[in-house]
Amino acid sequence: MNSETTLFLLTTLMELATLVCAYLGLRLFKKNKWLRLAIIVVPLLINAVLYLIYETTPFFYLGVILLLCIPFVWPRKSA
Repeated sequence: MNSETTLFLLTTLMELATLVCAYLGLRLFKKNKWLRLAIIVVPLLINAVLYLIYETTPFFYLGVILLLCIPFVWPRKSA
């Protein structure tokens, strides 16, 4: 596999993973707050690492999408 094919596959995989994890983190697992946060943070870190390696903007924008989800998942003392 050449570099362009690998980058395309990783971008497609992370786009799908970001969408699925954002949905799961925001909508499902309402009882376990830390699992919801982990579902958002793990792909965020993977996107950050891939952005540092490949230096392409799709990974940056996918990370921004997940960063915008964190305030809605952050555990509160009142909940």
